[in-house]
Amino acid sequence: MLRALHDVSSAVNHLLPDWRAHPEESRFAATKRSYRWLRGHYPHLASSWAVTIANETSATLASWDKLLRRARRHDPEKFERMRSHLPRRKNLKASLHRGLYRLDGKVLDITLSPERHVRIDLSGTSHPLFWRYLKESGGEFGLAVTDRKLVFNFRISNPQPVRKEVVGVDLNMPSADFATSDGKIGSVDLKEISRVQGAMERKRRSVQAHLPTDLKAQRRVLRRNRGRERNCVRPLLHRAANDLLKAMGDRTIIFEDLSETTEQILKERRRGDCAQRRRLSAWTHGQLQGIVSYKARSAVVRVNARGTSSTCPRCGGSLTHPTWRRSDCAHCQGTWHRDRGAAIVILDRGRAALRGAALPPSARNALLDAATWRPDLETGPGPADERSKGDDANFGLV
Repeated sequence: MLRALHDVSSAVNHLLPDWRAHPEESRFAATKRSYRWLRGHYPHLASSWAVTIANETSATLASWDKLLRRARRHDPEKFERMRSHLPRRKNLKASLHRGLYRLDGKVLDITLSPERHVRIDLSGTSHPLFWRYLKESGGEFGLAVTDRKLVFNFRISNPQPVRKEVVGVDLNMPSADFATSDGKIGSVDLKEISRVQGAMERKRRSVQAHLPTDLKAQRRVLRRNRGRERNCVRPLLHRAANDLLKAMGDRTIIFEDLSETTEQILKERRRGDCAQRRRLSAWTHGQLQGIVSYKARSAVVRVNARGTSSTCPRCGGSLTHPTWRRSDCAHCQGTWHRDRGAAIVILDRGRAALRGAALPPSARNALLDAATWRPDLETGPGPADERSKGDDANFGLV
């Protein structure tokens, strides 16, 4: 199996410059043209491996083109460096063609050639969702193979209805604050995730300080620590998602669309505050949004994130921030808790996107009253992840 993966990587790297040299050619035509060469150079592999290699080549070029477009929009200097180069496949990975594998009872059969097969017994699989997903998908699944693991992809119908009640969620580094359309405000504590990331950041700095010249050893240790951090943070994210869904109930969820926002902030701070850039790079809002969207029993909608923390939840005016959590409006003289006010603004934008009715006056008054700034909410002058104590992240439902 490892030899087959090495052959896939080698063949992809051979085909990349050839396919790039013919931009007018469709992927189907390129695959058809490359098929004879693949069968001649890799006769020990089944014919469907040629299709797998072509698919991997197409996916690599598509990913590279996406990176080029993003660099062209946000970082012209990086774009100029990248445009004259070609991607190169280094990882041993292949998404197998459907004709290369089948499940015989609880034994997975992967075809290398008509005479050679790899058979893997899956009866010892302990993941509680594996067999459930296999049953619900009717035994159909996609399979990706790496040098370390098998990745199964199941397609399961999961209809998410749009509920009448809506909740807007503002994700921050220490907490996830939300406001519901029936007048409730709440929060879920995320400080433990920030604590783990802070500890791993200090460990990374220590490694870099002790191995300043041996870059190979430094990268090896950092790679190992990165895997440990991922394994520590992932269960915390699932726990936070479960707590958030339990607190919000069966309501349509409104998130900020932060996919481009964070990237733009990182670009603007490229030559500025390095510590802030590191915090934003480690921010797990995308993972948390994905986990909540996967587990939610209702629809999840994303709205424009620009200005949610600088828009007054009462009059829509511009806010100033004398402290990190306090927001003042010069137009209506309102003073708001920054994260709670942002959750209300997200809620309003989500209802507008869903063509929902305006909030009842009683619910809006309850939200504004809960979001009004009080002296006991002050937690410090700096960003939230710089404060390890005294945070108001877990204040429950109001």
